[in-house]
Amino acid sequence: MNKKLIAGVLALSVLLGCVTVGWAGAQEDTLISRSYLTGAYLTDLKAYITQWVTQNTQILYANAVNQAGQGTASADGWFTSNGFTAGQGQYADTVTLTSGSGLIWTSGGGVVSSGVLVDATAGVELAQGGALTAGHRYLAASDAVVVASTQSVQWMAEGKWRCGAGGTVSTPLPFTDVSTSDAFYDAVKWNYDNNFIKGTTATTFRPYNTITRGQIVLILYRNAGSPPVSSGAGRYTDLPAHDGEMSRAILWATEKGIVEGYGNGRFGPANTVRNQELAKILYLYNVLLGGSTAGTVDLGKTFTDGAEISAWAVPYVQWAVANGVMGAYDTTCFRPQVAPMRSRVAVNIYNYGTRFGV
Repeated sequence: MNKKLIAGVLALSVLLGCVTVGWAGAQEDTLISRSYLTGAYLTDLKAYITQWVTQNTQILYANAVNQAGQGTASADGWFTSNGFTAGQGQYADTVTLTSGSGLIWTSGGGVVSSGVLVDATAGVELAQGGALTAGHRYLAASDAVVVASTQSVQWMAEGKWRCGAGGTVSTPLPFTDVSTSDAFYDAVKWNYDNNFIKGTTATTFRPYNTITRGQIVLILYRNAGSPPVSSGAGRYTDLPAHDGEMSRAILWATEKGIVEGYGNGRFGPANTVRNQELAKILYLYNVLLGGSTAGTVDLGKTFTDGAEISAWAVPYVQWAVANGVMGAYDTTCFRPQVAPMRSRVAVNIYNYGTRFGV
């Protein structure tokens, strides 16, 4: 069983499908409609072929194992070969390929950790975070590293490569509205990986939406591990009745001194967070975690609207700016009363987390 046989079967199957559809179209009184043949029939045929090829990729892998020994290892652990050589590993193991080397990912999950792979089977590029597909053939467009994302994996490599362990498994973002070309991509990815800001749904992040007081404390509450909260009965009259987790987050944040209400039993969970308020919330969360409160700057000299920052917010904004957590909103202005977008809040939290090691 080899690649020529697989290609032949694929071609024969497609030809058979085309002939069948043509025959159906020529008949006026057919028991099987053309719509069936061009719809469900071809869909099932493609699924069968895909399953067949996957099974036979395993046969190719077994043959490569039987013929192992073609690769030559150097003292520094690099292998070189003119043909495919089989390999296997476990979760977090790495395969490093030099530019121009080939890879067939036979089974298990794998993610591009660095560099770029060209998926020759699908005709697309996989950049950092891209997931490999079992049975597909890849070409390293640059030096690239693949890390195993499941408990066991198998591959076949040719060219120059080496294996390693202890890689970092980084899965791609599930959000359709955040692209790797966005300036805030790394910040959103860090927030997602470190259990800070998640999506508004399983597939959307809504980077240009603002964020509410209830949402920001829920983010911090989850990051803190969703600790138990005292009842707090009667503290606020406007807690979201439909969202028990957010209610607990608000009571927790109040209990820990991170936020406070407006008075008269109101918290305002649906009110948007302003820049200067965000500075205070992050400062007080940092205090809760035992982080440093050092850092001051002359806000009047740093921002053209420094005088517009409320007196109560000055020490918090000074800390945020001095420690690189927050900066100018647009060129020279801080915009203390502006409600930042979710993407910008993600950047601020990313700056905070990487600065203080959260």
